[in-house]
Amino acid sequence: MKNTLKITLIIGLIAIVFVGCEQKSPFPEIKNGANFVALPDPLPAAVTAANINTMTVTLANVASANMAFTTQSLNADEMSKVEAYASHIRGTVVTPAATTAAPHGVLVKALSSINGKEQIAVAELLTKTGMTAATLRANDRLRVRFVVTMKDGRVFSWQNSGPGINVNPLGTTFTPLLDVLLQ
Repeated sequence: MKNTLKITLIIGLIAIVFVGCEQKSPFPEIKNGANFVALPDPLPAAVTAANINTMTVTLANVASANMAFTTQSLNADEMSKVEAYASHIRGTVVTPAATTAAPHGVLVKALSSINGKEQIAVAELLTKTGMTAATLRANDRLRVRFVVTMKDGRVFSWQNSGPGINVNPLGTTFTPLLDVLLQ
């Protein structure tokens, strides 16, 4: 009788603990990341992983050239803004150098449309980076990095887009950068 009473009491206490506790999933809630893709407009004739994020401009046409691209997003309604930052790259030297205060380069503009066509004058990229057409050389790059701020405050950029995204530009759901290659 004592054993039956003890077992009943233990089962009752266990039931009270289970019923009285709030049940939470042991798995965290996964939120959507930034789905933002920027592609050169027009696309290269033969799209490859090596050229999907590069536009070529001749040095002779720098003053009149534009960096045109199309943007796409599946969750644009979750984004508060997408900003484009510029830097100049010659070999391994990046100007302006990334700092804690400006890790992406110099702000060029906030994009006006997340699902549409955008254009930035190459001359504006030069001005923002402190370069001039006379100081450019063949194989210099003007890099535009994209930074997406979600409505909940999370920020996505080249710094946290993940190795799979940077290595696979053809299959990505986030484009961290586009380059203007000067020839």
